[in-house]
Amino acid sequence: MKKNDFRIIIGILIIAGIFYMVNQYRISKMDPDTLFVKINVNGKPYEKVSLNEEKEFRIETEHGYNIIKVHDNGVEMLDANCPDKICVRTGFIDKAGSTIVCLPHKIYVEIISNREDEIDEISE
Repeated sequence: MKKNDFRIIIGILIIAGIFYMVNQYRISKMDPDTLFVKINVNGKPYEKVSLNEEKEFRIETEHGYNIIKVHDNGVEMLDANCPDKICVRTGFIDKAGSTIVCLPHKIYVEIISNREDEIDEISE
């Protein structure tokens, strides 16, 4: 590897790191009142719940069951009868854009923001 290749790689890593840090800062400043849990089953909307609520769902599909609990401004998959239980091991999520996915049961849980991104100007 040449010296210039090393500089290019370091430059790309620095730029990627800056974008990552800016995004993490933006997510940490989001108001919990504008965050929601969106649950999709078989690719279709199942439920949308505010993170401020405390609610528990038992979702049964032809593939099995999942128990999802919304609490403490976050959400977690408490139990599932899928073979790998990756969805359960994902744990508690509380940041916008975070997801829990159960592929065997086709359940997708995502934290979304109700706030629209601000657009400074639209040009035609």
